[in-house]
Amino acid sequence: MRILIVEDERSVSELLRRWLTEWNYSVNVAPSATDALKTMLADPAEIILCDIRMPGHHDGLWLAERVRAKWPRTKIIMASGVVETDAVEKSQKLGVVDFVTKPFDREVLRKALDRATAAG
Repeated sequence: MRILIVEDERSVSELLRRWLTEWNYSVNVAPSATDALKTMLADPAEIILCDIRMPGHHDGLWLAERVRAKWPRTKIIMASGVVETDAVEKSQKLGVVDFVTKPFDREVLRKALDRATAAG
């Protein structure tokens, strides 16, 4: 199964890549929402693990809207360093399957991936 990590902090994306590779996922990484959309056009992922807040013009919610429109079966897990009620509510309306907080806990992430996979 392919996962796209959308994370602007290189150390975080490398940690996630290592964990996901250990768990036998095929992993692509994009440092921004715009790059993630380009990656999805070239090589769509079944699951996206996306930071909500990123530098640049677009955030994770912008990406989720576009992914939902073009790839409705792709499961999205949102991540953030702080729990923002407004962002969580918007994520839920966009059909995001889970919301995890940073710093990432290995088991919490694993359970979120299990829920995304089970969501069909």
